[in-house]
Amino acid sequence: MSALAPAPHIALDHPIAADQADRDVRHRNALRQRETRTTKSSRRHRPPEQDGRPKGHDAVDEARFEEGAAARIEVMAAELGLARARSDLELARSARLSAQAELNALLNRPPAQPLAVAGDLAEGAPLPAVDVSVARATAGNTELRAAEREVAIEGRRLELLKGERFPTPIFSLGAVFDAPGEFDVGYRAGLSLALPLFDRNQGQIKGSLVRGEQARLRRDALRRAVEARVFAAHARAEAQRAQVAAYRETLMPTATTIESLAEEAYRLGRSPVLAVLEAQRSLRDTKSDYLAALVSFQSALADLEDALGGPID
Repeated sequence: MSALAPAPHIALDHPIAADQADRDVRHRNALRQRETRTTKSSRRHRPPEQDGRPKGHDAVDEARFEEGAAARIEVMAAELGLARARSDLELARSARLSAQAELNALLNRPPAQPLAVAGDLAEGAPLPAVDVSVARATAGNTELRAAEREVAIEGRRLELLKGERFPTPIFSLGAVFDAPGEFDVGYRAGLSLALPLFDRNQGQIKGSLVRGEQARLRRDALRRAVEARVFAAHARAEAQRAQVAAYRETLMPTATTIESLAEEAYRLGRSPVLAVLEAQRSLRDTKSDYLAALVSFQSALADLEDALGGPID
């Protein structure tokens, strides 16, 4: 799959910038999903000449039937398998056009414009350690940062309310000029002090304490949710990567070898065509499962990037 451009660095302290960062992550994940679907549809149910399987089975079946070496049921089974493969091929082509239209819509291109999706769906950046992923997600999560600011604001409000319990002295200075019969210039000074005898902000302080505790509980709950989401996405990505490796290194080569051996045995007259069709069907199913595993792997990477708030690398 073609590499996606790295997300630009955005200062998340500004609310508009944080919203833009969230939209960039969502757009990037949607782009990855559409691109993965397009690649999967392009590689699914290829014609026989693209899969590397020997051609001309129907001609061999007809020849063996004419020679009396095969029953008519084998010829009919071969024709049925060919018709089914053609039907699956048409369905795969339609699915590719649909995925291509969705990907073009994300790229702001005409729906029918051809796309050349290159690369390997099994490729992916190395996954960081779980602790590193959790630290990065908690540091960049906008909701968690907003909750931490609520806790800090409520703490400042509580300090202000506690400071208001003690009266603030007010000093005043003045001068009076030209008082006939008394003085020409007079000075005055004053001190005023409000004594809180009954109201010392007890209610406001208790309310602030409750609001601060609620804000801390919300912050802790958000942090736990982010940590759990990152841990789950990381574990899923690791498991999907292992499954893709198992298909690529073991299952696909084994299914391909079995199909080749079945075809060779059929050409030599040692096995019926039904064994070949079964081997081909098993190979097709294995390829389909392999593509599904690739899509699940890319989806797991997209979920992990969404949890991290940006690309993995």
